[in-house]
Amino acid sequence: MKKDFSSAEKKLIGGMGLLMGIRMLGISMIIPVFSIFATGISGSTHELAGVAVGIYGISQTIFQIPLGRLSDRWGRKQATLLGLAIFFIGTVLSGISTNIYHLIVSRFIAGAGAVSGITMAWLTDGIDTDRRNAALSLAGISIGAAVIAGFTLSPAIAGYLGIPYLFHTCAAITLVSILFTMKYLENHRTNGADREGQSLKIRNVALILKNPDILRLNAAGLVGNMSLTGMFFIMPLLIKEEFGLLSMWKIYVPMALTGTVCMYFFGRQADRIGTVRIAAAGFAFEIAGALMPLISRGPAALIAAFMLFYVGHCIISPVLPAAVSKHPSEEHRGTVMGIFNSSQFIGSGLGGLACGILYSFSSDCIFLCIIVVILILLYAFSGFRNYSS
Repeated sequence: MKKDFSSAEKKLIGGMGLLMGIRMLGISMIIPVFSIFATGISGSTHELAGVAVGIYGISQTIFQIPLGRLSDRWGRKQATLLGLAIFFIGTVLSGISTNIYHLIVSRFIAGAGAVSGITMAWLTDGIDTDRRNAALSLAGISIGAAVIAGFTLSPAIAGYLGIPYLFHTCAAITLVSILFTMKYLENHRTNGADREGQSLKIRNVALILKNPDILRLNAAGLVGNMSLTGMFFIMPLLIKEEFGLLSMWKIYVPMALTGTVCMYFFGRQADRIGTVRIAAAGFAFEIAGALMPLISRGPAALIAAFMLFYVGHCIISPVLPAAVSKHPSEEHRGTVMGIFNSSQFIGSGLGGLACGILYSFSSDCIFLCIIVVILILLYAFSGFRNYSS
């Protein structure tokens, strides 16, 4: 086994890490306050706010697999640029939305720029199978740094200028990521890209979905993002009531710092001790975070709950896609990663829709739902076999 990455691998990890980080900087500025914006915009109800939160994930679900399959045939770079351009348009429209219905349509357009699976496949194209957890963890450092910056700037910009300005800032950052991709990143084609569109055949998708380990990983991605959306729907609302919008960065910054450290540490450990144990640890942190607000709603309890949950999310976020990338054939990797990311965005969509309904009854219902679905997942995921073993 190689002890160090080659120079080509380091260049790939660095370039893709920067692209992911630039893109995540814009996205992470919106996430911490979006539920506040969606519940306060003209014409909003709890249910419609849930739709506004979930529609982004639903749109990503629809377009993730087609774009992933397109990247297998057309190339990672071209498909990524197309997705970023669509995301830019949707983000601009979100910033000028005047009511909840305009916001819902705008977020659907933004979600159509579904490039997460493509960028993951682009990165893993050039990394040996047994080093992908480490590579994704290294790339995740830039994502973690972007999240820290985004979480820091988000409450300040929203508090002083207004939440719509966050969308304008995100759009500008997306333009930077487009220019960076065009100028500095090299395109990759998979070996099957020119085989008469082989990767675009529906039967390949059906074949992939028959694999039990892929199904377990897709279920983990779905539940993980459903839970994450639920927490980022309800917790900003509770924290804003307790601390105020301008002070929210004091919670988000240490949370993001801790999560980034855990992402790097546990991601590297997964190559050694396996996916199941690391994923189980991450989901255990998430359960603890969702359980705490049911016990206490004091300021310290809210901070600890959000911290625990976010650490759990950061633990599993590099491990699951790395495990997915170890199984598929090389020529279908973009499709397989697209399927996995679609399962994640199905979770985001369902999480937003469910939270809007559950919040109409009680915020406790959201936390209880998160705990139940994670416990069910842990039982199902225990049968996963580590591809590297």
